[in-house]
Amino acid sequence: MKKFIFVLGIFVLGGIVLVSQYNNVEPFEALTSCKSNKELNVVCGFSNPEDLALTPDGEYFIISEYGGQKPIQEVLPGNLALFHIPSRTKQVLPISFGENVWGDDSCVRTDKEIIAPHGLDLVERIDGRLQLGVVSHLPNERVEMFEVVEHDDGWAIVWMGCVSTEEEYYLNDVSLRPDGSFYASHMFDIDLSMNEWIFNYFFKFDTGFVINWTPSAGFIELKETAGSYPNGIMLDLEKNNIAVNYNLGDETRLFSLDDMKILGIFKNNGPDNVVLRDGYIWVTWHNFGLQDFEKCRGNVNCTLPWSLSKLDRETLKELKTYSFKSSNMGVGTVGFKVQDEIWFGSFKSDRLGYINL
Repeated sequence: MKKFIFVLGIFVLGGIVLVSQYNNVEPFEALTSCKSNKELNVVCGFSNPEDLALTPDGEYFIISEYGGQKPIQEVLPGNLALFHIPSRTKQVLPISFGENVWGDDSCVRTDKEIIAPHGLDLVERIDGRLQLGVVSHLPNERVEMFEVVEHDDGWAIVWMGCVSTEEEYYLNDVSLRPDGSFYASHMFDIDLSMNEWIFNYFFKFDTGFVINWTPSAGFIELKETAGSYPNGIMLDLEKNNIAVNYNLGDETRLFSLDDMKILGIFKNNGPDNVVLRDGYIWVTWHNFGLQDFEKCRGNVNCTLPWSLSKLDRETLKELKTYSFKSSNMGVGTVGFKVQDEIWFGSFKSDRLGYINL
């Protein structure tokens, strides 16, 4: 035991030294122009458009404008926005407040409270209504529930409740079932320090897992999904499978929810969001290391490279990968195919990107 503690102490000390080295990295030159190039078309005017949900008409994205997460960033208020794809126009997403009928009775929200959205998901409920689930880090750690309704200027949302984690879990992404239950990724302990985060970057210990919430049973921990920094998740309702990205574990795993067996593993670097679209699984992942990220310090747009991989729905076999240098956009966090285009969001950018297929 003493030997183990000694070795562990050396690792921690080494991590602290590495942190001090990274703090001396020369930052990138700031990206201020808003110009498309041969690699990526861009649409500006956003604030960290980290995740996207497509409305049923296929013409709008509901966008999570990310406010940050501990310990990587300061947690600041964010926003939910609407984007009209055909006209390339950002719009205000009208929000009104109903009664808490889709959440936990103990979770409350007022129209004056701030929101700090992260991952989100949109599903058609059993009763035909549209439910939007949004991970929010403020006013405390929770999943907000909204009904998405048609509006004169596109779409609007009505708050229909929330589910608080009581700070027991620190969430990243959410995936809904039509009955109103959901799965969410618990990243790591809410009080994890930056030194501990960096330590796990190198040694990839299990830090979190997927949780399942139902109104009757509350939270259930799926221990079979434990890994290093669970990030984006995606529920395949038809196959009853769930895909989980492990950002520090550098892989995507596909689980059968029938028996929790692993059906496939896709090795990559720092996967972020995962989307089921057109019968394929799409994983956005990062082509850079921890020291590279320090070059973005203070910049609105973190111009680091990323990739989007198209994977087999049942095995995670890699079918095609698109890679981007990202000289005119912040690092990608999600890729969403809409007809003959693929759209990209970013957790550190003031713009969306897209390519034509």
